[in-house]
Amino acid sequence: MNPSARLGPRLNLILDLIMLAQQQKRYSVIWDCCCDHGYLGIKILQKDLCNRLVFVDQLAHIIEQLTDKLTPYNTGKYSLITADAGDLNLNHLQNNLVIIAGVGVETTIQIINSIEVNHPGLQIDYIICTSTIKKSLREYLSKNKFGLLAENLVCENKRYYEVLYVRGGATGDLSSSSSLSSQPLPGVPLDCNLWDVNNMDHQRFLEKINRPRLSKKPKRKIIRSE
Repeated sequence: MNPSARLGPRLNLILDLIMLAQQQKRYSVIWDCCCDHGYLGIKILQKDLCNRLVFVDQLAHIIEQLTDKLTPYNTGKYSLITADAGDLNLNHLQNNLVIIAGVGVETTIQIINSIEVNHPGLQIDYIICTSTIKKSLREYLSKNKFGLLAENLVCENKRYYEVLYVRGGATGDLSSSSSLSSQPLPGVPLDCNLWDVNNMDHQRFLEKINRPRLSKKPKRKIIRSE
Protein backbone atom coordinates (compact mmCIF):
# COMPACT_ATOMS: atom_id res chain seq x y z
CA MET A 1 0.00 0.00 0.00
CA ASN A 2 1.28 3.43 -0.93
CA PRO A 3 1.90 5.34 2.33
CA SER A 4 0.22 8.40 0.83
CA ALA A 5 -2.90 6.46 -0.25
CA ARG A 6 -6.11 7.86 1.19
CA LEU A 7 -8.75 5.80 2.92
CA GLY A 8 -12.40 6.00 1.92
CA PRO A 9 -14.82 7.96 4.14
CA ARG A 10 -15.79 4.95 6.28
CA LEU A 11 -12.28 3.79 7.15
CA ASN A 12 -11.09 7.37 7.51
CA LEU A 13 -13.81 8.04 10.08
CA ILE A 14 -12.81 4.91 12.01
CA LEU A 15 -9.17 6.02 11.89
CA ASP A 16 -10.16 9.43 13.29
CA LEU A 17 -11.97 7.74 16.19
CA ILE A 18 -8.91 5.64 16.95
CA MET A 19 -6.60 8.66 16.82
CA LEU A 20 -8.87 10.55 19.22
CA ALA A 21 -8.95 7.60 21.63
CA GLN A 22 -5.20 7.08 21.47
CA GLN A 23 -4.49 10.68 22.42
CA GLN A 24 -5.41 9.38 25.87
CA LYS A 25 -3.42 6.15 25.25
CA ARG A 26 -6.58 4.17 25.81
CA TYR A 27 -5.79 0.91 23.98
CA SER A 28 -2.63 -1.17 24.03
CA VAL A 29 -3.98 -3.73 21.54
CA ILE A 30 -6.19 -3.09 18.49
CA TRP A 31 -7.82 -6.00 16.66
CA ASP A 32 -8.58 -5.34 12.97
CA CYS A 33 -11.17 -8.06 12.34
CA CYS A 34 -12.26 -9.16 8.85
CA CYS A 35 -9.32 -7.02 7.78
CA ASP A 36 -9.62 -7.74 4.04
CA HIS A 37 -6.88 -5.74 2.25
CA GLY A 38 -5.57 -4.37 5.54
CA TYR A 39 -5.73 -0.70 4.51
CA LEU A 40 -6.99 0.51 7.89
CA GLY A 41 -4.50 -1.55 9.85
CA ILE A 42 -1.61 -0.32 7.70
CA LYS A 43 -2.59 3.28 8.42
CA ILE A 44 -2.68 2.46 12.14
CA LEU A 45 0.85 1.06 11.85
CA GLN A 46 2.07 4.06 9.88
CA LYS A 47 0.79 6.42 12.56
CA ASP A 48 2.08 4.19 15.38
CA LEU A 49 -1.28 4.28 17.19
CA CYS A 50 -0.91 1.25 19.46
CA ASN A 51 1.59 -1.09 21.07
CA ARG A 52 0.29 -4.01 19.04
CA LEU A 53 -2.07 -4.42 16.12
CA VAL A 54 -3.60 -7.79 15.24
CA PHE A 55 -4.92 -8.44 11.73
CA VAL A 56 -7.64 -11.09 11.74
CA ASP A 57 -9.33 -12.79 8.79
CA GLN A 58 -10.72 -16.27 8.35
CA LEU A 59 -9.46 -16.45 4.75
CA ALA A 60 -5.90 -17.76 4.57
CA HIS A 61 -5.10 -16.10 1.24
CA ILE A 62 -6.00 -12.67 2.69
CA ILE A 63 -3.50 -13.18 5.52
CA GLU A 64 -0.87 -14.46 3.07
CA GLN A 65 -1.23 -11.35 0.91
CA LEU A 66 -1.03 -9.11 3.98
CA THR A 67 2.16 -10.82 5.10
CA ASP A 68 3.89 -9.54 1.97
CA LYS A 69 2.42 -6.03 2.31
CA LEU A 70 3.63 -5.71 5.89
CA THR A 71 7.28 -6.48 5.13
CA PRO A 72 8.38 -2.81 5.54
CA TYR A 73 6.90 -2.55 9.06
CA ASN A 74 8.29 -3.44 12.47
CA THR A 75 7.25 -7.05 13.10
CA GLY A 76 7.17 -6.36 16.83
CA LYS A 77 4.21 -4.04 16.29
CA TYR A 78 1.78 -6.44 14.62
CA SER A 79 0.69 -10.03 14.20
CA LEU A 80 -1.58 -11.86 11.77
CA ILE A 81 -4.17 -14.50 12.60
CA THR A 82 -6.16 -16.74 10.29
CA ALA A 83 -9.29 -17.39 12.34
CA ASP A 84 -12.93 -16.65 12.90
CA ALA A 85 -13.05 -13.24 14.60
CA GLY A 86 -15.43 -14.64 17.19
CA ASP A 87 -12.67 -16.93 18.49
CA LEU A 88 -10.27 -14.17 19.56
CA ASN A 89 -8.30 -14.75 22.74
CA LEU A 90 -8.06 -11.33 24.40
CA ASN A 91 -5.58 -10.64 27.19
CA HIS A 92 -7.40 -9.59 30.37
CA LEU A 93 -4.42 -7.47 31.43
CA GLN A 94 -4.60 -5.24 28.32
CA ASN A 95 -7.03 -2.64 27.06
CA ASN A 96 -8.55 -4.01 23.85
CA LEU A 97 -10.27 -2.30 20.93
CA VAL A 98 -11.99 -4.60 18.42
CA ILE A 99 -12.80 -3.19 14.97
CA ILE A 100 -15.46 -4.96 12.90
CA ALA A 101 -16.10 -3.30 9.55
CA GLY A 102 -17.40 -4.28 6.15
CA VAL A 103 -19.36 -7.43 7.03
CA GLY A 104 -23.09 -8.04 7.40
CA VAL A 105 -25.17 -7.34 10.48
CA GLU A 106 -25.89 -10.97 11.35
CA THR A 107 -22.21 -11.91 11.07
CA THR A 108 -21.23 -8.88 13.16
CA ILE A 109 -23.65 -9.83 15.93
CA GLN A 110 -22.34 -13.41 15.94
CA ILE A 111 -18.75 -12.19 16.23
CA ILE A 112 -19.48 -9.76 19.08
CA ASN A 113 -21.63 -12.26 20.94
CA SER A 114 -18.92 -14.94 20.74
CA ILE A 115 -16.24 -12.53 21.98
CA GLU A 116 -18.42 -11.39 24.89
CA VAL A 117 -19.36 -14.97 25.89
CA ASN A 118 -15.71 -16.06 25.75
CA HIS A 119 -14.52 -13.11 27.88
CA PRO A 120 -17.01 -12.69 30.74
CA GLY A 121 -16.33 -9.66 32.91
CA LEU A 122 -13.76 -8.18 30.51
CA GLN A 123 -14.46 -4.63 29.36
CA ILE A 124 -14.03 -4.53 25.58
CA ASP A 125 -14.59 -1.58 23.28
CA TYR A 126 -15.76 -2.01 19.69
CA ILE A 127 -15.91 0.15 16.58
CA ILE A 128 -18.57 -1.28 14.29
CA CYS A 129 -19.47 -0.38 10.72
CA THR A 130 -21.59 -3.02 8.99
CA SER A 131 -22.06 -3.30 5.24
CA THR A 132 -25.81 -2.68 5.62
CA ILE A 133 -28.02 -0.88 8.12
CA LYS A 134 -30.40 -3.07 10.12
CA LYS A 135 -32.14 -2.31 13.39
CA SER A 136 -31.27 -5.77 14.73
CA LEU A 137 -27.71 -4.62 15.51
CA ARG A 138 -28.88 -1.78 17.73
CA GLU A 139 -31.47 -4.07 19.31
CA TYR A 140 -28.74 -6.57 20.22
CA LEU A 141 -26.42 -3.89 21.64
CA SER A 142 -29.24 -2.25 23.60
CA LYS A 143 -30.56 -5.54 24.99
CA ASN A 144 -27.09 -6.57 26.16
CA LYS A 145 -26.44 -3.18 27.81
CA PHE A 146 -23.58 -1.97 25.65
CA GLY A 147 -22.53 1.60 26.40
CA LEU A 148 -22.42 4.19 23.62
CA LEU A 149 -19.14 6.11 23.26
CA ALA A 150 -20.02 7.70 19.91
CA GLU A 151 -22.15 7.22 16.81
CA ASN A 152 -21.54 8.66 13.37
CA LEU A 153 -23.17 8.70 9.97
CA VAL A 154 -21.00 8.58 6.86
CA CYS A 155 -21.74 8.54 3.13
CA GLU A 156 -19.56 6.57 0.72
CA ASN A 157 -20.37 5.89 -2.92
CA LYS A 158 -23.90 7.30 -2.45
CA ARG A 159 -24.63 4.87 0.38
CA TYR A 160 -24.95 5.70 4.06
CA TYR A 161 -23.32 3.77 6.88
CA GLU A 162 -23.61 4.00 10.66
CA VAL A 163 -20.40 3.81 12.66
CA LEU A 164 -20.96 2.77 16.28
CA TYR A 165 -18.28 3.10 18.95
CA VAL A 166 -19.48 1.04 21.90
CA ARG A 167 -18.38 -0.60 25.14
CA GLY A 168 -19.36 -4.13 26.07
CA GLY A 169 -18.05 -6.63 28.58
CA ALA A 170 -18.20 -5.35 32.16
CA THR A 171 -20.99 -2.88 31.51
CA GLY A 172 -22.55 -3.02 34.95
CA ASP A 173 -20.73 0.26 35.62
CA LEU A 174 -20.50 2.15 32.37
CA SER A 175 -18.47 4.97 33.88
CA SER A 176 -14.74 4.51 33.46
CA SER A 177 -11.57 6.53 33.62
CA SER A 178 -10.80 5.38 30.08
CA SER A 179 -14.03 6.69 28.58
CA LEU A 180 -14.30 9.93 26.64
CA SER A 181 -15.76 11.58 29.74
CA SER A 182 -16.12 10.81 33.43
CA GLN A 183 -19.90 10.64 33.10
CA PRO A 184 -21.68 7.26 32.88
CA LEU A 185 -22.11 6.09 29.30
CA PRO A 186 -25.61 6.12 27.81
CA GLY A 187 -27.01 2.91 26.39
CA VAL A 188 -27.15 2.28 22.65
CA PRO A 189 -30.35 3.84 21.25
CA LEU A 190 -32.60 1.74 19.04
CA ASP A 191 -32.60 4.46 16.39
CA CYS A 192 -29.79 6.55 14.97
CA ASN A 193 -30.34 10.19 15.92
CA LEU A 194 -28.14 11.53 13.12
CA TRP A 195 -30.57 11.18 10.23
CA ASP A 196 -31.70 14.66 9.19
CA VAL A 197 -35.43 14.95 8.43
CA ASN A 198 -34.66 18.02 6.33
CA ASN A 199 -31.99 16.31 4.23
CA MET A 200 -33.60 14.87 1.10
CA ASP A 201 -30.68 12.50 0.46
CA HIS A 202 -31.15 11.07 3.96
CA GLN A 203 -34.87 10.67 3.44
CA ARG A 204 -34.49 9.00 0.04
CA PHE A 205 -31.99 6.52 1.44
CA LEU A 206 -34.15 5.76 4.48
CA GLU A 207 -37.16 5.23 2.26
CA LYS A 208 -35.12 2.82 0.14
CA ILE A 209 -33.87 0.66 3.02
CA ASN A 210 -37.24 0.68 4.78
CA ARG A 211 -39.27 -0.11 1.68
CA PRO A 212 -40.86 -3.55 2.11
CA ARG A 213 -39.72 -6.06 -0.44
CA LEU A 214 -42.45 -7.48 -2.62
CA SER A 215 -42.54 -11.19 -2.08
CA LYS A 216 -42.93 -13.24 -5.20
CA LYS A 217 -45.76 -15.71 -4.98
CA PRO A 218 -44.57 -19.22 -5.75
CA LYS A 219 -46.05 -20.76 -8.85
CA ARG A 220 -48.71 -23.30 -8.03
CA LYS A 221 -48.00 -26.77 -9.22
CA ILE A 222 -50.85 -28.16 -11.29
CA ILE A 223 -51.55 -31.80 -10.64
CA ARG A 224 -53.59 -33.50 -13.30
CA SER A 225 -55.57 -36.60 -12.52
CA GLU A 226 -55.06 -39.63 -14.69
